[in-house]
Amino acid sequence: MISISLKTIALITNGQLFGKNLFIDNIIIDSKKIIPDCLFIALIGKNFDAHIFIQDAIKKGCSAIITQQHIQYHISYIIVKNTSLALGQIAAWVRKKTNAQILAITGSCGKTSVKEMTASILRKNGNTISTIGNFNNHIGVPLTLLQLNHLHKYAVIELGANKPGEISYISNMSQPEIILINNIQYAHLQGFKSLFGVSQAKSEIFSGLKPNGIVVINLDSHHLSKWKKNIQNHHIIYFSIKKKNIAIFFLAILTQVYTEHLF
Repeated sequence: MISISLKTIALITNGQLFGKNLFIDNIIIDSKKIIPDCLFIALIGKNFDAHIFIQDAIKKGCSAIITQQHIQYHISYIIVKNTSLALGQIAAWVRKKTNAQILAITGSCGKTSVKEMTASILRKNGNTISTIGNFNNHIGVPLTLLQLNHLHKYAVIELGANKPGEISYISNMSQPEIILINNIQYAHLQGFKSLFGVSQAKSEIFSGLKPNGIVVINLDSHHLSKWKKNIQNHHIIYFSIKKKNIAIFFLAILTQVYTEHLF
């Protein structure tokens, strides 16, 4: 991670700093994984509130806290309105401060396998990070981006979602140079209602794509025509199994992008 001061974090998150202005080199959200001098962010989820672990985090050696409320400890802390949003804001700042080229991957299935294959290819040419496991949501993506530093050349980020708006949020946070929609299938219908809803959600990945970016799309995807207005100003690479005249083995596409178009 890039070193960042608490004063800068307060500005990024529209928060209020109390205590000394320290420099932070590690950000942790799990009190069980606290390391000395880290910044602990007390997240609030549907079934938990990490504010109850602040005392434990301090005992284990964290040097600062991001919280949604005042705390009664002699430690530097920043109060923000939403700690989860603050995590994303810091991650977006770190992403912008690095020169790493980012490839973002989404799709109904196969994302993790494709992410691993892609990262393996890119590691042959430079320092590369990728999403750990399937940590591909509004918490996992910023945690991956926070790993970036000035030595990284590439990052492969998996983007997942259970409801509309989630991919748009993490795509804009990631600001990828290349995006891939692997496929569109019947998945997470409780949140998306229909296959068209799934398609719309996956197309949110276009919102974070940098100008002159590259789009890699499965031509067999449902509702492909609905995406055309979102990708018409970008370089597009298609692959297909059903349409034999343009069928391309998937890894060959990624290699083409890797060797010719971006890197």
